[in-house]
Amino acid sequence: MTPLSVYILTYNSERHLDKVLTAARRAADDLLIVDSGSRDSTLAIAARHGARIVHRAFDNFRAQRQFANDLCLHETVMFFDSDEVASDALIDEVLALKGRGFVHDAYAVRRDWVVMGKLIHALMPVSCPDYPIRIYRRDTLYFTGHSVHETLMGHASGGRIEAPLVHHTFQNTAEIRQKLDLYTDLAALDLLHKHEPAALLWLKGLTSPIGAFMKWYIRKGNFRDGRVGLILALYAAAYTRRKYRKAFSRRCRDR
Repeated sequence: MTPLSVYILTYNSERHLDKVLTAARRAADDLLIVDSGSRDSTLAIAARHGARIVHRAFDNFRAQRQFANDLCLHETVMFFDSDEVASDALIDEVLALKGRGFVHDAYAVRRDWVVMGKLIHALMPVSCPDYPIRIYRRDTLYFTGHSVHETLMGHASGGRIEAPLVHHTFQNTAEIRQKLDLYTDLAALDLLHKHEPAALLWLKGLTSPIGAFMKWYIRKGNFRDGRVGLILALYAAAYTRRKYRKAFSRRCRDR
């Protein structure tokens, strides 16, 4: 039986955490929570499930994940977001893999997205369902340098699991606005690291939001999701506009 570490990043994550940990605990030989200052019942829920709890002040998602990765006790690691609930079928498949051995360096898992209670077709930056890597050997893979929407790279072989993980995000428009502020702050920092001229950042901030709306509403299929889809296409446009405007403002300020 291959031992498995499971980690979850949390911050005021009480809404779904009990279900997330109930599922995760079935597969985990080592259950780790890295929390960035929760003030709700997140830590009490984690303690009730027997998780190790470590605090780290949040700076960006890549650094937070790398910190958690380094604290895992076992070589094979699985992770969830704090609003991703693993289906019973997914955990059953993970248990079967533990029994016979993980033959691949990484496993992508089908992830279905639910926004405001609706199963959707797209949410920038992914079409839905998507297949993020959620199980990996930590001596082999590494996270990309992006501060947000970071991904795992470096695996020589990979498997795919169709049993789903269900991601419950954006419960309401207030949460969309809150995450829009955080995500665009981080995305602007990534843009600054590319050293694009201020004039180009300003121009992209003016023109790219229209393209983003059309891409996600028409080509990626948000039009099929009714009112929620329209909100998400507008989110894509707003995200694109804000990240360029924030990067432009900071570039001008730092001159």
